[in-house]
Amino acid sequence: MAPFDSLRYLPIEEYLPHRGRMVLLDRVVEVEAGRIVCAVTIRPQSPFFREGRVAAYVGIEYMAQAVGALVGWQSRSLGEPVKTGFLVSTRKFVSRIDDFPLDATLSVKARENWRDEEGLCVMDCAIHYPQNEIAAEATLMVFQPKDLNTYLAMT
Repeated sequence: MAPFDSLRYLPIEEYLPHRGRMVLLDRVVEVEAGRIVCAVTIRPQSPFFREGRVAAYVGIEYMAQAVGALVGWQSRSLGEPVKTGFLVSTRKFVSRIDDFPLDATLSVKARENWRDEEGLCVMDCAIHYPQNEIAAEATLMVFQPKDLNTYLAMT
């Protein structure tokens, strides 16, 4: 991956369908086809911040948003709009810590493992904190329908 270049990436909101306080990640650090690294710093105004910390299980949503940012980056790179996707399942979630403390900067990584033609994708994800230590990891299955309105009408 290329080193971080703040001019290379748009604000993370440009890659996600989320808005406002539900954008949990701070920025894209590195990205290339099939993998992404995002960052988030735990602050008192962070959603899910309680008693000086964010519970480690919130890391699943950090991972899901990193996946969303990767897919959004891919879409924008092709000149397409960012589309809504769904977290289908989380497998093998392991956290080596109970929580992320105030002022911790997490490195959230996602790498595409498998994708089918219908929009189903398996992603290997990890949160590194501190520095290069793996604090949490999981395999996420996500789904992005080709046409959201048609898909929702069928469900």
